Amino acid sequence: MQESIETLRTELEGRLRFETLLAETSSRFINLPADRIDGEIEDAQRHICELLDLDRSALFQLPEGEPRVKLLTCLYQSKGSPSVSERLNATDLFPWTVQKALSGETVTIGKVSDLPSQAARDRENYRLYGTKSTVIVPLSIGGGPIFGGLTFVAIREERD
Repeated sequence: MQESIETLRTELEGRLRFETLLAETSSRFINLPADRIDGEIEDAQRHICELLDLDRSALFQLPEGEPRVKLLTCLYQSKGSPSVSERLNATDLFPWTVQKALSGETVTIGKVSDLPSQAARDRENYRLYGTKSTVIVPLSIGGGPIFGGLTFVAIREERD
């Protein structure tokens, strides 16, 4: 019984830390000058990765007229992480993942080795970039077209 209470307490404390971080982060963007937005996004990515013990977060945008390219606009990565190209053809590197994200689906990969056979190219490139687990959240406004994605990556170990 005591162990159960401690587990619940630990989970609630973690949730409170995360929700506090989100509230503080959101408030920092109010009336923020445009020239400071990218820096604040990268700082928020760092705080989230540190809190959740993740290794990388990348914010990608789909440039108008170049639907096959995901432009890396903001990146946080822990020291020792394999570098990520600022401009990459996501459709060629991660076709299965891009298809899912562009359809509005949040993609959660706990183990790269568990990807389906049709995601073989994705699996190969995730390994190339050191990815063991990842979450890709598609971004849109009001249910409109997907204009980008926010990713969180575990490199050191697989994560659910």
